[in-house]
Amino acid sequence: MNYRIITHGSCTDGYSSAFAVKKFFNVFFDTRLSEKEIQEIPVFGIQPQDVQGRKMVFSSRDILVDLPRPQAKILFWCDHHLTTKPTATLPENYYWKAAPSCAGFLMDLALEKGAKANQELLEFKKVIDINDSAAYTKKDIKDIFYKQKSYGQPLQKLAAIGAMFNTRDRVLNDEIFRTLLTRELGETPLSSKSLWQLNPLMYHKAQLESFELWRKNVDTYLVYNEESQCVVQDDRKAKFSRGIADRFYVYMKYPQASYSLNLRLVEGEEARLGMGSNIFHKERCKVDIGALCQEVGNKFGGTGGGHYYVGGVTIEANKCDEAVRFILKRFSEKDK
Repeated sequence: MNYRIITHGSCTDGYSSAFAVKKFFNVFFDTRLSEKEIQEIPVFGIQPQDVQGRKMVFSSRDILVDLPRPQAKILFWCDHHLTTKPTATLPENYYWKAAPSCAGFLMDLALEKGAKANQELLEFKKVIDINDSAAYTKKDIKDIFYKQKSYGQPLQKLAAIGAMFNTRDRVLNDEIFRTLLTRELGETPLSSKSLWQLNPLMYHKAQLESFELWRKNVDTYLVYNEESQCVVQDDRKAKFSRGIADRFYVYMKYPQASYSLNLRLVEGEEARLGMGSNIFHKERCKVDIGALCQEVGNKFGGTGGGHYYVGGVTIEANKCDEAVRFILKRFSEKDK
């Protein structure tokens, strides 16, 4: 067969998108593969910059989801990020739509092609759309990112699964990611029996402990820039590293904020910047953040992109300070 499913690694939507491709494989590709043959199709999790920087070599049998469109011709491509919006008519089996999640978009495509949907699948689509578009309520945030007595709600279960492949061990993350997607599939990514045998709640509870440690640590250097209405988290200022980042904490701590900006150095001479808007007050967001990330990448020697309300960019490490000033100025200008 030589098929490969390549998706956004260490990402819940990337995981769910690969699941959707496998679940509806015969529908998408008009094939008659057995469940065992579909299980055996390998899944690779990579990052957007791996595509943009041409670090991955693609073939004509590749299926790419929740990632930018590659230069090479592949079998199937599907994405939903604004910065990957096509400027011309797409080839056959290439799909793009500004949807809340790529997995939800894939499910809609499968239904259009004749797949049968049950209530469980439709309910999951609602959950993954909330998860990937950050359409959370404050109650949702408390239920997901803070300790609870029970974890039976669909959003909590989805967070528990995501915790399994979001540890600090990249090798472990990739191995769990592949394992989850090469076993017998359930009706949805929440219902595979083999998945729950791996005890995702253990990972989730450990992640909640890590969130607590991180919040205490980040409070020592988290800064609110009033002019740009942006909370700046510059991890270069951290005296030590503790825990795992709670990406929505800044909006709980600074409800008056419109935006957030986080910065960290990575391997080599690179830095990664993440930008977002207040998920509880999206009406305050006057900047297309995905487009801004793309602009910052082009301007400061890197690559970037994302959605209107959230995005990320990788740039040259020695240009971090200049990039931060540029971003805060842009936020300040747009808010006036």
